[in-house]
Amino acid sequence: MVNKKSTSKKESKTRPSKGPVIFDENIEKIETIKEEESLKIETSSEVATSTYMIKLVLIGDAQVGKTSIRKMYLGEGFPKEHLATLGADFAVTTKVVKNHTIKYQIWDLAGQPMFKNVRPRFFKGCFGALLVFDITREDTFKNLSSWLDELYRDSGRGVVPAIILANKTDLVDDQIISIEEVKKFVENLNKKTKTHSVENFFLETSAKTGLNIEKAFEIIGHYIINSFGK
Repeated sequence: MVNKKSTSKKESKTRPSKGPVIFDENIEKIETIKEEESLKIETSSEVATSTYMIKLVLIGDAQVGKTSIRKMYLGEGFPKEHLATLGADFAVTTKVVKNHTIKYQIWDLAGQPMFKNVRPRFFKGCFGALLVFDITREDTFKNLSSWLDELYRDSGRGVVPAIILANKTDLVDDQIISIEEVKKFVENLNKKTKTHSVENFFLETSAKTGLNIEKAFEIIGHYIINSFGK
């Protein structure tokens, strides 16, 4: 819940009650394009595991904690390819999720507006997204719909699943976005993506404490395998 002291302070600034708007064109005017390539890259008859390669994009406004989430998940010393001039960081890691071996390609995309024109090349081919906002900054929540626009338009697959991450939950005293608002947003989003057989998810996270970081990748990875890998 939002800290009462913090909430009353923020409400004095006449904060609007509505969050981001999910425009119909986000879903209905974007043709779903599914590439024929399979997620499954290797199967062994000797073991009850399969190996999948999944490309994910880590998206959201600047300074919402995307890079910190990636570092928490991969470890500070994890080697990565840095593409700062192109507005993205790229890393690969392999995890076991529910008897499946998943090789995650993680593209951490820069959130600054100056990189908007180069981001499409990094969205291309992704199976899903971790969409991050900062619970202490209302603009990062309102901009979620714009990020979904980019995701659907540039993925090359049309409507793909996203897990919405309400980040920086360790800053509870500064929180201005209530969890109820986020849940309502995701509920409305799922009503629209249901016609495309796509479900979206939500978690509260903290890149500082590690809260739900591992779980976020597990949820989206497992869902993508069940949806695309059969």
